[in-house]
Amino acid sequence: MRNQRNVILAAWLLIAAPALGHVSVPGLDVNGQCVGDQNSDSSVTINELVLAVNNALDGCATRPVEIQFKGMVGDQAFACGTAYNNIGTANSQFVPADFRLYVSNLRLLKITGEEVPITLDQDGIWQYQNVAMLDFEDGTGPCANGNTAINTVVKGTVPSGVYTGIELDLGLPFDLNHGNASTAPSPLNFTSMFWSWQGGYKFLRVDTADDKYRIHLGSTGCTGGGASQPPTSCSAPNVGLVSLSPFNPDESVIAVDLKTLLATSNVDVNQAGTPPGCMSDPDDAECAILMPRFGLTFPSGQPDSSAQQFFHLLQQEANSEHVEIFTASAADGGGALLAHAEFDEAVVIPLFFSDCLGGSDESCTGGTRVYNAVNPGIEPLAESEPDEGAYALADGTTVTLEVTAIDPGLTIRYNDTVLQNVGDHVDLGTTPQFHADLQAQIALPNDALRKTYVVSLKLTTTSSAYTASDVFSLKYVPRDVAVHD
Repeated sequence: MRNQRNVILAAWLLIAAPALGHVSVPGLDVNGQCVGDQNSDSSVTINELVLAVNNALDGCATRPVEIQFKGMVGDQAFACGTAYNNIGTANSQFVPADFRLYVSNLRLLKITGEEVPITLDQDGIWQYQNVAMLDFEDGTGPCANGNTAINTVVKGTVPSGVYTGIELDLGLPFDLNHGNASTAPSPLNFTSMFWSWQGGYKFLRVDTADDKYRIHLGSTGCTGGGASQPPTSCSAPNVGLVSLSPFNPDESVIAVDLKTLLATSNVDVNQAGTPPGCMSDPDDAECAILMPRFGLTFPSGQPDSSAQQFFHLLQQEANSEHVEIFTASAADGGGALLAHAEFDEAVVIPLFFSDCLGGSDESCTGGTRVYNAVNPGIEPLAESEPDEGAYALADGTTVTLEVTAIDPGLTIRYNDTVLQNVGDHVDLGTTPQFHADLQAQIALPNDALRKTYVVSLKLTTTSSAYTASDVFSLKYVPRDVAVHD
């Protein structure tokens, strides 16, 4: 009875806990809780209390998740036999003939940083225990040694909850890495992904059609046991650590990007006396370049996500159309200012290549590439929208835009004012009529990594009727070609 009372008390505490903000997650109420104010009316009925206690006694619901991956080579989708240009430091041509890898120990992250393991579906093909194989090749053309079937998703379940990040291991856990591939369950029975009992599996296999460059990632320095027995240890486990956020398990897609992986490598040059590319040898110069980009230290082969570049999030991008943000307030005639966006603030706004500074040829070799877009525009909300909690500002209200954080390399311009440092600000205009079109610009070396740039902003005013807005962010990404619907 005492334990039941404790459960009931815990359920009540959860009911009384602050809401996480309205969410739509299977198994949760609108506040992101499996027990609580189910209809978000700030009161708890007896039925909601009974449901909360039952949930607490039975455990909260679980939900399915499907983690989506996509094989990429820069901005292009991976395809067997395709000739990809401008790869690595020598802008080489790269024709892949294989692209398979193992991931394991996948876990989602709550906003508190708590790790929640994904329980993988045991499908008998691509997933076994806590391991999954991703297979981007389809057995065509130079990928003839591969498989016709592909797999780009990891499926499993997690406790219902709000998740904001993901972590995974590139490779296999020690207890599954060493054995007999010919008798192992799928997907550990792909002998083309296996070295030996001692060495274990190839965690990643990337081959090329001309066989001038390969990447076979796996454990090294494995000792103990015998030729047909598992080792007792490996001096360089080489199981990489990948950590990505912000991540939404229902929408996010994880790119596994060969061009980004090879950005600092010369795939046309190989260290004398070593196999082409990197075969995980701790004395191989090609491996010294690649290993940190896998989320590994070199040559010790320990997990370190700080320099990981192989995996990144493919973010939904806004198209090239101009989008708008409307200035409003949270209450009629007062309250905090609002940046009332007419687009999903999670999308990334593309900036398109416009100029080459100091470089040569069409690729801007040795130069700086400049990317621009006039996006978004900011103007006053013309009519109040009380259903959305947004109210038109009083006439004569001057609105100012201020930078609270900005990534180096990104600048925002309005008229003659440049915003590039924290504290920079500009008056957008005075209600009821103004329209401020912001010009965003990114300048970066031609060979620099293309990433998402973020500026965080707030709206302020000298009017005593209103207070500053919450901080909001705009995300931009440089693109060499236009993004279409």
